[in-house]
Amino acid sequence: MSIQVPIGIDDFRRLRELGLEYVDKSHLIQELVDRPGTEVVLLPRPRRFGKTLNLSMLRCFFERHAQDLSPLFRDLRIWQAGEQYRTHFQRYPVLHLTFKGVKAESFDAFWEGVQDRIARLFDEHRDLLGSGALSEREARRYREVLDGTAGRIAYETALLDLSSYLHRSHGERVVILLDEYDEPLHAGYLHGYAAQVIGFFRAFLTEGLKGNPHLFKAVLTGVARESIFSGLNNVAVYSLLAPEFDTCFGFTEPEVESLLTRSGRLERLPSLRAWYNGYLFGDTVVYNPWSVLNFLSREDGAPQPYWVNTSSNDLVREQLERRALALEPAFATLLDGGSIERVLDESVPLGELDRSDEVLWSLLVLTGYLRAEKRSRGPMEQPSHLLSIPNREVRGVYTTIFRRCVELRAASVPFAVSP
Repeated sequence: MSIQVPIGIDDFRRLRELGLEYVDKSHLIQELVDRPGTEVVLLPRPRRFGKTLNLSMLRCFFERHAQDLSPLFRDLRIWQAGEQYRTHFQRYPVLHLTFKGVKAESFDAFWEGVQDRIARLFDEHRDLLGSGALSEREARRYREVLDGTAGRIAYETALLDLSSYLHRSHGERVVILLDEYDEPLHAGYLHGYAAQVIGFFRAFLTEGLKGNPHLFKAVLTGVARESIFSGLNNVAVYSLLAPEFDTCFGFTEPEVESLLTRSGRLERLPSLRAWYNGYLFGDTVVYNPWSVLNFLSREDGAPQPYWVNTSSNDLVREQLERRALALEPAFATLLDGGSIERVLDESVPLGELDRSDEVLWSLLVLTGYLRAEKRSRGPMEQPSHLLSIPNREVRGVYTTIFRRCVELRAASVPFAVSP
């Protein structure tokens, strides 16, 4: 028996209309609605753990649309949860912006990418120009963003301006969805223009999210919380260390069992458990969804390192390769199946990455390269975590890096970062 699994399809509507396998994560909507006092939520998770698909699902549920999209949700948990949740269905204007792929080698190229993404967002709501909701000055500035002649301030205030126009036009506050906000930041640190990227994003997010009277909910995804949020005291951060939202990303054991049962391969569960399980989100152990789906898409069913060969964590790999010698004793313990104890921080100041081992360990956990299990300590002590390698797939990354380090050292060749 075979099942139709989506590989690389992260558009919720397309996935559902094609009748492909969908692991129901619609309870994410309940989690958001059940927090009426929380307007801005940051949900950092590793790459390819379902962030983009989840934001696409949120857009389909919340966004005003001429077509009734309820058939996409009728067999999902959110539709069965009650009228108090369905009252939010297709009710709000939505601003959906992704920075995935904006990882340029220079600030000029980054800025060109930002202008393009924001212009596309304005173009999606071009009807505002003919709605009568904009003043002459606002319409002129709107057109300047569309044709790329606007000044920097217009881009920094883009979220605030658009949400104001949409609220005025529709009479409902706005839902803002920002995907992979930190991908340009990682590129900035790799290529030496981080300060300029941080300067833009700090203004862009502060203007759009802090004290915005036109905002109903904002959901941001990325890998970790960065220092750009230091001025935003209204952001609720739920990283993978937190128990909240723990089953909204990744696949749980029952979800993987169900997929394997429907595909007629339940006997392969122990193999998948060894290769792709072991991540700890809050108190829940989860599987890597990208690798599980790739496994299911192949009839031969041989486990392979799907995620580590496609994940775009360039910054992580650069740090591991460059610091391999210093990290070798700790990773010797980890590769022997042991664990090490470290104090972690949900906020990862990338500017301190080169100077702080603590920041590196936190980054490795939040990007999915290590599992972190909370350790009980005294009431006056800072909490710590036991770190371990989650599964066989990730173990292969470390084995390759550190084997190469040893070989180069034995040959008396300086260990260099891969190009």
